[in-house]
Amino acid sequence: MSLTAHITPIWKKQKLFVGAFLLLFGAWFFWDGAVGYPRTNERYAAWKKYHDAGQDAKWRAYAASRGWKAQPPEHAMTEIQIRGQFLYGSIAAFSGLLALLYWWRQIGRTLQLDDEGVTSPAGTRVPFSAITGLGLKKWESKGLAIVRYEVGGRKGEFVVDDYKFETEPARAIVEEIKRRLEARAAG
Repeated sequence: MSLTAHITPIWKKQKLFVGAFLLLFGAWFFWDGAVGYPRTNERYAAWKKYHDAGQDAKWRAYAASRGWKAQPPEHAMTEIQIRGQFLYGSIAAFSGLLALLYWWRQIGRTLQLDDEGVTSPAGTRVPFSAITGLGLKKWESKGLAIVRYEVGGRKGEFVVDDYKFETEPARAIVEEIKRRLEARAAG
């Protein structure tokens, strides 16, 4: 028996979207800190000058000449608010890069089974005789199974996710591992 479960297209798209969304969100924060907030401060300072001089009609004309709304900003943006935009932008952009790196490292992975054993998504070859356990606590409710193994004195585990990997092959792989463990326990 030979089975291969590839990463599903929906999983790939979802993770790509998350990374791209976070990068765009970070860019939005950077734009606000570098352009948006300073423009707000420029509008506020101009309005304040006209308002303090009691020249609200001139303010409306000046705002119209600049293409601004006649309604002034409620307040000027503080230096802390502007720096905050850069901080939030950095956090969002860094998170987006991490998400894209994770996506890039995962998209080509497969889960494989043959007559001798299983090849984990990370590429580790695990013979059936090296499998020490199968965690099925979340298998029925969430489609997550944990395969535990020991190869060359080194313990490890990998997750079989029937959402991340093609459902039918992933489920068949888990069932085959379960069958082999039960047969080994019985014999």
